[in-house]
Amino acid sequence: MINHQKSKKATGSFYTPTYVVDFMVDRVFHYLSLENKVIFTSFRYFKKSLGKLSFCDPSLGNGNFIIGVLKRVSNELKKFTTIKQKEKSEFFRKFFEFNVYGIELNSKALDECKERISFFFPILKSCSFSNLKIGNSIVNKDSSQILTPEEAAQLNFFDWKEEFHPRTSFDVIIGNPPYYNLKKMGLLDDDAKILFQYLKQSKTWEKYHRSSSDIYYYFIFQALNHLSPEGLLSFIIPDYWIENKYADILREYILQNQILEILDLSNLRIFKDNGKWLNVTNCITLIQNRYPVNTIKIAKNVPKVILENHHKEKKAIDNFFFEIEQTNLRKEKWVLSPHLPFLKKLEDSSRCTNLGNLAKIIQGVSPGVKEIFVVSRSKAEKLALEKDVLVPFITNSNVRKWVVDNDNSKLAILPSKITNLEDFANTRAYLEQNYELLIRGSDRQRLLKSNKIRWFDFSVYRNLETFSKYNTKIMVPYRSLSPRFGLDENGSFGATDIYAIIPKKKNDIYFLLGILNSDIVHFWYSEAGKRKGKMLEFFSDPLKRIPIPKTDEKKILTDLVKEMVRINKNTINQDEEASEIGKDINHEVARLYGVDYNFLKSKLDSKKH
Repeated sequence: MINHQKSKKATGSFYTPTYVVDFMVDRVFHYLSLENKVIFTSFRYFKKSLGKLSFCDPSLGNGNFIIGVLKRVSNELKKFTTIKQKEKSEFFRKFFEFNVYGIELNSKALDECKERISFFFPILKSCSFSNLKIGNSIVNKDSSQILTPEEAAQLNFFDWKEEFHPRTSFDVIIGNPPYYNLKKMGLLDDDAKILFQYLKQSKTWEKYHRSSSDIYYYFIFQALNHLSPEGLLSFIIPDYWIENKYADILREYILQNQILEILDLSNLRIFKDNGKWLNVTNCITLIQNRYPVNTIKIAKNVPKVILENHHKEKKAIDNFFFEIEQTNLRKEKWVLSPHLPFLKKLEDSSRCTNLGNLAKIIQGVSPGVKEIFVVSRSKAEKLALEKDVLVPFITNSNVRKWVVDNDNSKLAILPSKITNLEDFANTRAYLEQNYELLIRGSDRQRLLKSNKIRWFDFSVYRNLETFSKYNTKIMVPYRSLSPRFGLDENGSFGATDIYAIIPKKKNDIYFLLGILNSDIVHFWYSEAGKRKGKMLEFFSDPLKRIPIPKTDEKKILTDLVKEMVRINKNTINQDEEASEIGKDINHEVARLYGVDYNFLKSKLDSKKH
């Protein structure tokens, strides 16, 4: 954790709730028990087996995970009622001092950790706590050769071999590493900037480094490098590493080990900052340092009550697991779904191609000061803004399934149409009234100083030429609960919360619209596309991967979709007619994929439950 004085949000440091810690500790002991590394049958066997194991938390924080391990050991010791308390206490103290380790960057956080351990376990108050160390778990000694002495001191490197000598590896590494994008945080935080430069230049990290890596990637690498043979790693981390393209090296490295479990917790909110839930979706990942030969247990939509009551019903979690073959995974995005065989059928290259091969996919433009450039139609009329500089402008709320609601769209002043501002008196007057706002902000200031924009320009003219060239396109909001692809025939521009799809063959537009709004694509995208919690995220890369049937038989679907578009443009309620055509579209799309629609429907219905 970078600096205890800074906000937790700034450093990506959030303390893990007790029920999550206890669950993770319990799963670790479950696997230790399965392999007879911890034997619970008697105090003698328990003491002997546990005494051989070492535990480490490389990002201690307030010590929740160390406390969780100690609590589990303490509770097991209480069960040996015939053993004298003194003997149990001596073992417990020795276990803490010689079998439990931790690293924390901040001295105040470490002091808090020690105080909490002493509070929960008074017998440990007199311990030296020399097993809990200060330092940065992912910064090695080579930082002094890369950075200035001041910068190296600021990062506070940690030498695992020297600090934990003679121990060089651990049987269990467990914890909750910090989360934040190193490159982005480097723009806001000096420590993060220095850390990013170190990781970029370090020989230790050169084969793992990616410019858009998250800091927790390095904690996973470091932990795996310090696991004993057969050792266990259990981290609660964001789930974006499973599909993020910049985590490909991490996924490839993890696949060299046996993944035991991945619990998708995207349906739960785990962490708070100042009383507000964080918009982070998490997973618990449990990995073993051995050659991968077994399947992976995957759990999704696990109710909070299962995590909270795991100690009462230890086998309840088993009802949520399904298994996938680890050999099916590569460094590319992982699809962790019980429906993999069905998804592979949809993606069969002999029957399908990808949307990216059939269409251009672009993100909307970025005005920079949207509240000034984008105006209502009534305001444009009131100000008498010149029509030659105006274009229809939509946001994600304008996109309905099948159609774009142009009637409620707004207008945008498009400065690229302006060569000489003097030629557009009313527009000029309006923009000059907002001059101070148009030059405000660090990004606008930087662009203006480098002469990359005029004071009345958009910040970024992303995809301007494409939006100007094509009047007809398919629009989709970048985030939605279900696919919502709408036909725009009005030459609308979109903001960055919109993606536009322009077929390479103009006549394919209704065919593709029907495919994209079908139940099959909804199913495929929710399982193999991109999502955050319950929301589907329609970004360029996952959109490009959508499988589209190869066929010359497009007329039936095209005609059905044209009728569906006509109905949805009509303001008169025609739900019954639309429902019937929707069924016909889904059956026709299923036929083109070579799929039994009733079989698909059963899968969709099962997902709802």
